[in-house]
Amino acid sequence: MRARLGSIERDILEELTLGDMMYSFLLSGRSTKQFYRLARERATYRYRRKLAIQRLIEFEYIRERGKYLGITRGGRNALGVSIDETHRLLSTAVWDHKWRIATFDIPEKYRLLRDKVRAVLKKAGFVKLQQSIWVFPHECEELVQLIKEESRLSRYILYGVLSRIEGEERLKKLFSLKEK
Repeated sequence: MRARLGSIERDILEELTLGDMMYSFLLSGRSTKQFYRLARERATYRYRRKLAIQRLIEFEYIRERGKYLGITRGGRNALGVSIDETHRLLSTAVWDHKWRIATFDIPEKYRLLRDKVRAVLKKAGFVKLQQSIWVFPHECEELVQLIKEESRLSRYILYGVLSRIEGEERLKKLFSLKEK
């Protein structure tokens, strides 16, 4: 007798299949511990993302529309506040010598949303590093996560933190960053 799988169980199984199977084949027999660590990290990320979505629903920043999520007026306002706070960091925060990168590869069918993402990043003070790669010198993960909550975009946007980047001196001048 097979157990019925809920959406979370199906999601976990789908995400574990190809990526984690490839890891297991590529890693040696002695490295199964690393394989399980990577699988646990991915499951933890999915769980944290689920909790974040639940919090956003509780705050009424997003709402469920069938199997999709949509941003509410309150969510748009929160995004606007987050944009303003992120931009304010440029003049108030001390730089921690790390670069935040937001990168996206949004398909043409979502062109209007892609343009909105670009406009939000510009307004927040990000600088375009290359096509669809934007950089910022202060913590801004909350803003990027709010942008990603548009359910159609989450898989196309990545956020990262770098300790060093080529052309760093030019960026320091653009952001008016000073060495400690």
